[in-house]
Amino acid sequence: MNRLASFAYAQARLHARHARRLGDADWRRLASVGDLLQLLQAARASALRGWVLPFTEDTDVHEMELRLCRQFREYVAEVAAWQPRDWREAVRWTMRLPDLPALRHLLSGEPAWPWIREDEALARFVAEDGEARREALRRSGYGPMVRAWEQDDDLFEGWLVHWRRLWPRAPRDLVHALERLGTKMRRHVGALAGDAGGADRERERVVKRLEHDFRRHTHQPAAACIHIALVAVELAALRAELVRHRLFDTARTDTE
Repeated sequence: MNRLASFAYAQARLHARHARRLGDADWRRLASVGDLLQLLQAARASALRGWVLPFTEDTDVHEMELRLCRQFREYVAEVAAWQPRDWREAVRWTMRLPDLPALRHLLSGEPAWPWIREDEALARFVAEDGEARREALRRSGYGPMVRAWEQDDDLFEGWLVHWRRLWPRAPRDLVHALERLGTKMRRHVGALAGDAGGADRERERVVKRLEHDFRRHTHQPAAACIHIALVAVELAALRAELVRHRLFDTARTDTE
C-alpha cells in the first residue's frame, strides 16, 4: 500500500476537524465577553462546544482542569486510532505534552494540586514523600521524561527522545518532517503545555506556523501531530479564559 492510500482515511478526518477550528477573530470575540456565563454560551455556540459542555458558572478551576485534561487525552487517542497501525503509538505519545507543568510540579516535591489527586493519569503520584513520588514516576509511562529531568532538568527532551524511539522505520522525508516539527515544538513548548495559554500574540504566532506546516505535510504522520499541537495550543487559550473569568468573576462577586 502506498503512502497516500495508507494515510488517506486519517487525512480526511484531520481535514474535517481542522476546518472546524476557530479563527483569530473568533478568539478575540471570546476574549471580549463580559463574564463566565457569556463565555460558556459563546463557546457552546462554536466548535469548542464539546470542550465546555460539562461546565457551569459554579464549576471550579480544578474541575475545569481535570475535565479538559481527560477530554484532551481522549481526543488524542481518537486521532491516533485513525493512523496506520505502526504510527499510532508515536501519535498517542503527544497526549503527554500538556502534562509537563503538572509533572514538573510533582517532581519539585510540592503538594499535589487538587485536580491532580482526581486525575486518572496522575493521581498515583501524589505521595507526600518526594523520593517515593519520583520512584513511582520513574516506573510509569512518564519515566523517559523523569529520567531526563533528573539528568539536566529538561522534561521536554525526555519527551522528545522517547517520541523519536516510537517512530517506525520510514522514508527520509517523513522523518525529516517530524524532526523539524520536534524543533518547533521545543521552541513553543510553553504554549503546547499550557504555560503561555493566555498570551494572545504568542498563540497566534504559534498557530500560524503550525497551520502552514499542516498544509505542507498532508498524508504524513506529522500532520496528525501538528493537528494535535494546534488543539493543545488552543485548548490552553480556552483554559486561560475559563480560569480568568472563574477567578475574576468570583472575586468580583465576593466584594460586591
